[in-house]
Amino acid sequence: MLTLAALACDPAPAADNSAASKPVSEAKAEPAQQPKCRDYSELDPSTLPDLPDTPYTATFLQVWETVLTKHFDPTLGCVDWPAVRAEYGEKLRTAEGPEAAYRLMNEMLGRLGQSHFWVSSRDAQGPAPKGPARIPIELRWIEDTVTVVDNDVDGHTTKIPTGAEVIAIGDTQVAKTIAAAKKQAEGPTTFVHALDRNLEYSLRCKPGDPVDVVYTPLGADKPTTAKVVCQMPKVELLSVGNLTDIPTRISSRMLEGPDKLGYIAFNFWMLPMVADVEKRLGELRAAGMRGLVVDLRGNPGGVGAMSVPIARMLLPGGGSLGTLKFRDFEQTFNVAKNPQAFAGPIVILVDEGTASTSEIFAAGMRDLGRVKIAGGGPSAGAALPSLIQQLDGGAMLQYVVGDYHSSKGAVAEGDGVAPDIAVVETRKTFAEGKDQVLEAGVKHLREQLKTTATPG
Repeated sequence: MLTLAALACDPAPAADNSAASKPVSEAKAEPAQQPKCRDYSELDPSTLPDLPDTPYTATFLQVWETVLTKHFDPTLGCVDWPAVRAEYGEKLRTAEGPEAAYRLMNEMLGRLGQSHFWVSSRDAQGPAPKGPARIPIELRWIEDTVTVVDNDVDGHTTKIPTGAEVIAIGDTQVAKTIAAAKKQAEGPTTFVHALDRNLEYSLRCKPGDPVDVVYTPLGADKPTTAKVVCQMPKVELLSVGNLTDIPTRISSRMLEGPDKLGYIAFNFWMLPMVADVEKRLGELRAAGMRGLVVDLRGNPGGVGAMSVPIARMLLPGGGSLGTLKFRDFEQTFNVAKNPQAFAGPIVILVDEGTASTSEIFAAGMRDLGRVKIAGGGPSAGAALPSLIQQLDGGAMLQYVVGDYHSSKGAVAEGDGVAPDIAVVETRKTFAEGKDQVLEAGVKHLREQLKTTATPG
């Protein structure tokens, strides 16, 4: 993803509306018209000047023309796309190798100011995973540090304490991983996603292999080393369209305490997961669930259509989660009424890894007044639907095809979904074994249950 900005024409200069400072006739004059953005849907690329011939020009033109013909906005947000073509086509002369060329193409895509635009090769994305297994820890960027936030994954507990700073994973120095993510990034949100992706590659390994993890516990002066055995994650591989072998996971439980609060989390939005989510919600309701936590932290999205059947399980009155606008049509996420849906209070948990369909679901449900959002900060701000295609020469292009607005006109793109219940996350609280975001969500549900008597 790239840095994010609103799509809009540059505003016209403000006029002096003081009638006393000008003749009456001038004061009554009609305001200047807003400059109209050019519609590029009829542009014939063959009419444009030739570009310098480089080893990367063909790929560059494929990227440029894909945006020209596939973007949901035929004006491309008032960006002068032919001029951008000429500018970056010339810059390709200086590209020394494919990665330098891809960086220029991504810089060009950055002119659009939107997420989900990216050109890369496998090497640009990060090192190839060393195996299907994984070191059973979860890492996040907390207080400018790669921090262990969970040391018990899939029932495999490590000796590395939560709150610890990770220095190295096997032969990978985390400082170099951070530097690489900053080079790939165009902004803070993008940096976090690039870092998460690269760290995930570093955590992958062969089943049963021991890996040395160097870390510094919170408050310690010196790092220490733990030998951690790689474990196969307990996931189900699912594929839908161009999303192949996605490692999906769903967890659910009744939280401790007398309040009968249910908890469910899933890490992707894939249509085959709907039946399992429905089954788990049914089990929680059978156990007397009165309030629900939906944990979407770290969920980067997936298939948007899954949001409708999930919402129907939680929206007795139905409603719209919002609308996706494509170049030639619109798709509204309409949820039919369901008197059998769960009617108790709901909290959705988000973090910087909550993106795309997760943001659409969270923003849409909140606009319907059905949920509150809890988190340490806003979600990723990367809600635009996109497609991925392979380019000639082996590179991959991810590009935006639609725009999203919630039923009340809110957009998740750019600023993300801001939490209603904001929490300050620190290494110290992780070291203490606390999940402050979950605790805040539970507190809210308990307060809601004190004032309402809603059946499950």
